[in-house]
Amino acid sequence: MTDTRADPGRSGARAWVAVVAWSVVGTVLAVGLVLFDLARTREVNGFLIHTGPGGPAAELFARDFPDEPQFERGEHDGVMFYAVARDPADLDRVAESLDRPRYRLQRPLYPLLARALLPFGEGEPLVWAMFVVGVLGAFGGAVSLGFLSVTLRGPPWLGVLFPILPGVLQSLRISVADGLAVALMLGATAVFLRGRLWPATALAVAAVLAKEPVLLTFVGLVVWSRRVRDLPLVVVPASVAAALFVALRLRLPDSGQEVIEFGAPLRGWWDAVRMLWLDGAEALALVCAVALVALSAVVLLRRRPSHPLWWPLVANLVLLAFLNITVVGLDRNGPRTVLAALVLAVAAVAGPGPSPAPRTVTASASAAGTPAPGGGR
Repeated sequence: MTDTRADPGRSGARAWVAVVAWSVVGTVLAVGLVLFDLARTREVNGFLIHTGPGGPAAELFARDFPDEPQFERGEHDGVMFYAVARDPADLDRVAESLDRPRYRLQRPLYPLLARALLPFGEGEPLVWAMFVVGVLGAFGGAVSLGFLSVTLRGPPWLGVLFPILPGVLQSLRISVADGLAVALMLGATAVFLRGRLWPATALAVAAVLAKEPVLLTFVGLVVWSRRVRDLPLVVVPASVAAALFVALRLRLPDSGQEVIEFGAPLRGWWDAVRMLWLDGAEALALVCAVALVALSAVVLLRRRPSHPLWWPLVANLVLLAFLNITVVGLDRNGPRTVLAALVLAVAAVAGPGPSPAPRTVTASASAAGTPAPGGGR
C-alpha cells in the first residue's frame, strides 16, 4: 500500500516564495508572448476568438464583432466558448452557435468563469474576460507545477515553465480551456500528494468540468496509491461529469455529428509523421511530440511504477495513442493535446518522488496536522 502523503520538509515559506516568484515570471512572459503574437498575426490568424464564414458561430461573431473579418485561417473553438459565456442561461440560444452542443457544453467551467468575472456585457470586454481567466489559469498552473515539483523533491523554479509551454500559449491565444484544465489537474495532484483528499477532489471536479480527459490523471493516481479511501478522487469528478453528460442529452437534441477525434492506435501519429512533419509542416506540434516522447521514455524507463506520476503519465499516453491526425498533428491542436502528459513527464523527470514513508505516524505530527512523508511502496 502506498502512503499518498509527501515530505513536508520543503514546503515552508521559503519554498512557497520561490514557487510564487517563478510563477509570476513565467506568467508575465506568457502574457507578453501572446500579446506580441496577437499584434503580429491578428490580420492573418484573427482575434483572440475567430471563425470563418462557414463556422457554427459565424452569425453570432458577425453580430458581436462587425469590424472583424471572417476567414478560415485561424478559425478555432474559442468563439464557441464565447457563445457559452455570452448566454450561459439560455442553452437553446447557445446551441445555435455550437457545432456539437452536447460535447461543447460538457466543458462549461472556462466560459462560466469568464461570465462570472464580467456578469454583464458582450463583445470584446467578454473576450478579454476570457483572456484574464486564461492568464489566471496559467499562473495557477505555474504555482501548482512548482508546488508539485517541491512535493516530489524537485526544484521550486519548475513552475516557470508552465505558462510558456506551447500548449498554454496556444490556449491563451485562441481562448480555449486546455491551460485552465491542466492547471487544475496539477493543483489537484499536488494537493492529493500532500494527503489532502477532499480539497484535491474539489479541484479534480473543477478540472473535469474544464476538460474531462484530465480525469485519467486521477485514475492513475488512485492506481498508484492502491487505497480504497482515495477512490473519491476519481468517483466524485466522474460522477459529476456523468451527471452533466446525461443532463445535456436529455436537454438538447443530437446534433447528428459524429465523434471524429479518435481512430486506430497510433494511426493519427503515423499520419502526422508522413503527411505533415516529414514535409516540414506543423513544426510546433512536432517539437511538442518529440519532447513528450523523450521525457516519457525517461520517466517510464528510469522511474518506477512506485513514482506517483508514473501511472498518471501512462494513462494519458494511452489516450493520446488513439487520437487522430487533426488532434495531434496541427500546431494549434497538438501542443494543447499533449499538454497534460507533457507536464506530468516534466514533473516526474525533475522530481525523484516523495521520501519513503515510515510505517507509523507519530502522535505529535498527527495532532499538529502535519502530513507524514509518503510515496514508498
